[in-house]
Formats: sequence, structure tokens, C-alpha cells
Amino acid sequence: MKASDLRNWIDSLTQDIDFLYNGKSGSICPISRTDISLCYDGYAVDVQSVDAAMSVPFINGKSLNGLCEQLDI
Repeated sequence: MKASDLRNWIDSLTQDIDFLYNGKSGSICPISRTDISLCYDGYAVDVQSVDAAMSVPFINGKSLNGLCEQLDI
């Protein structure tokens, strides 16, 4: 999935998004555009924007922008 497509999906606020990366699970939970929870392999972080959700390095030190095409969604 392209980064722009994932960003639009998060921004739609329609559902939580589960993914796998390197055999470990993660999730993106867009509660609102200013409250998004990101989890991967036991690590969790909350961000206050969709852009932050795409750029915060929460997956083994990498961001959704850098890994989105490698995620199994």
C-alpha cells in the first residue's frame, strides 16, 4: 500500500487498521484526527495528527511512511 493511500485510510477514521511486519502484529487506532494510537510488538504511542502517525518511528525505529509498502495489512 502506498503511503498516501494509508494516510487517507487513517484520516477517514472508519476503522482500526491491523498489520503484520516481520511476523509481529501492530495496529493503528484513529480515534479522532487529534488522537491516534499506534502499537507494534508491545510498544505503544499516541499522536495528535495523521501526519504524526505517518512519521513517528514506532516500528523498530521506522515510520509508516518508510514501511507502509512492506506491511501486511
